[in-house]
Amino acid sequence: MISEPIEPNRTITPAAASVGQHENRQAIADRMEALAIELRSMSDQEMQIVPSESTLLALAGKIYSARRKVDEIFGMPGFSVSPAWDIMLDLYKAKIAGRAISVTSASIGAACPATTALRWLQALENMGLLQREGDSRDRRRIEITLTDAATVKVLKALEAHL
Repeated sequence: MISEPIEPNRTITPAAASVGQHENRQAIADRMEALAIELRSMSDQEMQIVPSESTLLALAGKIYSARRKVDEIFGMPGFSVSPAWDIMLDLYKAKIAGRAISVTSASIGAACPATTALRWLQALENMGLLQREGDSRDRRRIEITLTDAATVKVLKALEAHL
């Protein structure tokens, strides 16, 4: 069906519809109204665009290469999938927010058994990536922070994810 261009401000009077066309138009109008109601009831999260397969494939490739880059930056295969990387990210977030992180808090943030987290904290300290300091307000508590060298490495690793 070829249509002619419509001039601005020109109204077009539709041709009289047959009974079948009228029923079809009514069915379409009813369906559109149902869809409008459904759209209004959807949350913002449900309205998010569904990524295409090629977008997801590119993302998978980006995550894969970023993990290898993180491993390379920290000089340890598997670092990017270890509790150590979670600890480093937690400490980086705390540093930027100006918050202190205790050994206990870092262990919880590592999302692994406490003994495993404590071993990783010791390993990271031995690698010169974090330092421990006593809490001036609570002598029972030890705070840990990233060293300057660790901060640089975390920044490089985060850039690999962009």
